Amino acid sequence: MRTIALYTTETMADWEYAYLTTQITGAEQLKPGRFRLLLVGDGLEPVRTLGNLPLAPEADLDALQALADDGSLAALVIPGGDHYEAGHERLIEMVGHLVDKEVPVAAICGATLLLARGSFLDERHHTSNAASYLETSGYRGGANYEEAPVVTDRGVTTASGIHAVPFTAEVMRVTGLVPDAIVDSWEQVFLNGRERDYMALMEATSAWQNA
Repeated sequence: MRTIALYTTETMADWEYAYLTTQITGAEQLKPGRFRLLLVGDGLEPVRTLGNLPLAPEADLDALQALADDGSLAALVIPGGDHYEAGHERLIEMVGHLVDKEVPVAAICGATLLLARGSFLDERHHTSNAASYLETSGYRGGANYEEAPVVTDRGVTTASGIHAVPFTAEVMRVTGLVPDAIVDSWEQVFLNGRERDYMALMEATSAWQNA
């Protein structure tokens, strides 16, 4: 079984990870034993999300090292929040370890600022809430900024906080959570709400489930 880890931190933005947690659960209902969600934190103290929901990490960040070493860590997902302009040194250190191990790291909204602070975006194409937002970190990657909902470059995925659907779809693709046909139609359903996309999603899901 492979693990998708979600970083839990104070003021984590609920809408930025909720699509993904639901998709992991749904994929496991269709094809059990493939993926699990693991809530990791800087310690095990409970946190409050931006919507004031209580969440308790299941494991410390250090647990990711063993998962990365044995090849079972599919990705680390870092949601946005209000406190990434400073601190989170242990998270930055772990991201460096995972990048070196070629484990995908996906960050959205405020978490992209953390990646900029850690110099992970200096030489990678990336996006965020705005170019000027990342400039506050003093990073050197401004020339690689792209005006796009989501960007993946060499194992690092970044996204704007208003594009949680494309971000989730990209994490699904990067991890191989479900086949691309399901991801593509799911993304279109949530972006456009068209009946033909919903029917394509149902067809792709049924084909995968019965394969």
